[in-house]
Amino acid sequence: MLFTLFYSNSRGLSNIFLVIGLFIISIFSVKQAVASHIVGGVMTYQCLGNNDYQINLTVYRDCNGVGAPFDQFAPIGIFNASGNFLNVLSAPFPGSTPVPIILNNPCLITPPNVCVERADYQIVINLPPLAGGYTIAYQRCCRNGSAINITNPINMGSTYLVKIPDPGLATCNSSPTFNNPPPVMMCNGFEFTYDLSATDIDGDSLVYEFGDPTNGGDQINPAPNPPSSPPYISIPWNVGFGTSNQIPSNPIFTINSQTGFLSGTPTVNGFYTFAIKIKEYRNGILISEVVRDFLLIVTTCSTNTVSDIIPQTTLCTGLTINFFNNSLNASSFFWDFGDNNSSNNTSTAYNPTHTFSDTGIYTIMLVANPGYFCADTSYQTYVIRDAINASFLPQNTQCLNNNSFTFNALGNFSPNAIFSWNFSTSASPQNSSNSQQQVTYAGIGNFLASLTVQDLGCSETYTDTIKILPSPSAQIVPQSVFCDGLTSSFTNASTSATNYFWDFGDNNTSTLTNPIYTYADSGTYNVMLVANQSNVCFDTAFSTFIMFSELTISFPTQQGQCLPNNLFNLTAQGNFNSNAVINWNFGGLGTPTNATGTNVTVSFPDTGFYPVSVTVQNYGCEGSYNDTLGVYLVPLSDFFAESEIGCQPFSVKFHDNSFSTTPLFYFWQFGDGSFSTAPSPTHTYLFPGVFDVTLTVRTDSGCIDTSTFYLADLITVNPNPTANFSVDPVKLSILNPHIDITDLSHEQVVTFDFDDGSVFNGISTTHSYQDTGHFNVQQIVINEFGCSDTLVEIVWVYAELLLYVPNAFTPDGDNLNDIFLPIISGVEEYELLLFNRWGELFFKTKDQHVGWDGTKNGNLAPIDSYTWKIIVTTNLRQHYEKIGVVHLIR
Repeated sequence: MLFTLFYSNSRGLSNIFLVIGLFIISIFSVKQAVASHIVGGVMTYQCLGNNDYQINLTVYRDCNGVGAPFDQFAPIGIFNASGNFLNVLSAPFPGSTPVPIILNNPCLITPPNVCVERADYQIVINLPPLAGGYTIAYQRCCRNGSAINITNPINMGSTYLVKIPDPGLATCNSSPTFNNPPPVMMCNGFEFTYDLSATDIDGDSLVYEFGDPTNGGDQINPAPNPPSSPPYISIPWNVGFGTSNQIPSNPIFTINSQTGFLSGTPTVNGFYTFAIKIKEYRNGILISEVVRDFLLIVTTCSTNTVSDIIPQTTLCTGLTINFFNNSLNASSFFWDFGDNNSSNNTSTAYNPTHTFSDTGIYTIMLVANPGYFCADTSYQTYVIRDAINASFLPQNTQCLNNNSFTFNALGNFSPNAIFSWNFSTSASPQNSSNSQQQVTYAGIGNFLASLTVQDLGCSETYTDTIKILPSPSAQIVPQSVFCDGLTSSFTNASTSATNYFWDFGDNNTSTLTNPIYTYADSGTYNVMLVANQSNVCFDTAFSTFIMFSELTISFPTQQGQCLPNNLFNLTAQGNFNSNAVINWNFGGLGTPTNATGTNVTVSFPDTGFYPVSVTVQNYGCEGSYNDTLGVYLVPLSDFFAESEIGCQPFSVKFHDNSFSTTPLFYFWQFGDGSFSTAPSPTHTYLFPGVFDVTLTVRTDSGCIDTSTFYLADLITVNPNPTANFSVDPVKLSILNPHIDITDLSHEQVVTFDFDDGSVFNGISTTHSYQDTGHFNVQQIVINEFGCSDTLVEIVWVYAELLLYVPNAFTPDGDNLNDIFLPIISGVEEYELLLFNRWGELFFKTKDQHVGWDGTKNGNLAPIDSYTWKIIVTTNLRQHYEKIGVVHLIR
């Protein structure tokens, strides 16, 4: 390929055309129908513990090719020491990254279409110890057809493998891994050195040597899955090439067996398959090998370095200069600033900065790629002069009225310097050539003022902003509200102001725009307002404010009064003096209807609420107060009872029927020493007798009074009878179920309920029960007042123990005598057990309603005689055991 470079240096030399002929025959652009662009690879492994191994496969390809995409799942085969297939792994594609082009020569230009990328597959597998170890392999076809040192490369593939050693040699071993990616290019005729060393995390000894690339896959099966079984065949070298002579070179390429450092000088352009082997030794025994092969380019490198310094464009910038580098195809530089009086006259920076020792004319030198055969040198002349540093003092902001500015030119210039001022069109004057100038402005705003100084061939301009503000006008809105208390809202009517200062005439101040202020006392105050524009210009205004305390008028709140003889005493209160004029208004129904003075009285002819107002005039101000007076009816107590006669205990509900126009408070007295404060209580009389009831009500608002209502002999409570009887017996057998009942209460009416549906009216009787159980015998008695009482006695009729046991049964399925079931009564607890003649338990139950069906575990029991045993606890808690024999017949 041909590269043409046009270059014009800054020293006025003629244009130079450099034609660089490179021997790159575009190995990275050849396209094949199959995978013809695999350019290298390597496989390693790492032991993770517990027989887990991480397999690492790195595959390199030409990223410009389209025929060899990376495997989306790389098939990695597992084989034993005999080459027998064990398993295949599918390592997922991790994505690709570019391989850096390391030339080791700054004179070489990397062709723009050289691009190699790598994919680093990883997968973890558990490999238990195995005699002879494992072989791990990956295969891919085909190699790049441009390689000239191997035979038939277009049909040759690659096998990247590694061996996990026999556990007798090493356990949980990790293979060495390369520290650097493989080199991509070398310069023909120039020494090439490269670090091919590796790291072994186990600390094993590593020996480096040249290796042989291994074949794998073909045009028919470019991606074997699974890979073929070992052993694998090395690719034959072309004539004149071999393991130790893979690239033509003089001196020949060598690799340091201890450090892995490669060195040599290639002599023939071309593409070469290049393989490196690492042998791993432990205790002097070889345990593993790693081989990495790669397609390497040898090309012609031409001198193409151009040194170029950007010329000086500005003068009079001072002693410190920033230099700019415009060189081509260079990576290192040497600057000489020609400043022999400086202790720091040189630099190796790309764009250095240098401070010269004095003004003057200096020759600057730049060497690009110093020390290399392609080094180039350029020169430039720089004139160093001190900066003028033209300026003028910053001008303070002023307001429009009476503004005046003084401008003085400042800087590093000679007496012959020329000055040029520009103050804007609003200034007077607008321009000047003096070193000092007095200026005024006719408008407000921001104006640019500039000074240009010319001296010794240098020119420098300085610009600053002049700010003119509007002049403020302070104004206070006069007082318009009087007799509104000591608090005043001040209104600011100033214009063209940004800040304010108020003095309220009592040594208190504020910076608010429209403050609200409360004075401590009445009086006349001279208020001052200072308005300013950005704290630059000020204006002051004054105004007189007359302050009086707000008249606060009231009279004490009056308690309501009863209609008869009501009379209210009222006293005016407030912050007024003895000169105040006080007027009362009681409405048309009050007596009197109007009054004057501080203390007055008034009465009203009927119940109701009456508005009253008092008005006070004082200090030229007026205030008033309004309230309402209430006149109420006298409260009246009244009540009734829901019932008045009853048997003890007798509960009576009392209902309040009192009258009042305000809430009532209650006090009930029930005549038995008890009382209540509820409005309508319920009271229970516990003892017989005749009782008086009293209700007293009172009010504490409105018409405050008390009223009592009394009813004599209102409640009559009659005594209750006492039920009493005897029963004999209280525990009896069902075989003799008779009891005798005798009345002991001696009341007028006596009734007995025997809890079995039978009732008897009388004083004594005999009763017989027809069933067992517990019975509640109840006596009901009634006296002459119709009051009643009851008493209950419990009678227990128990069943006697009865047991009937059959001596044979026939479980033959005819539904006749198929179940052995004893009949029993009078028991609380029951258990039946059946045994054969050898004492083996055949049946067991605690349910007296469940019998034996002649089976055991679902199988028919044999015809035989069986012993039964019954264990019971009777209703009287007596325990019995019975044993007998039953015959099973079919």
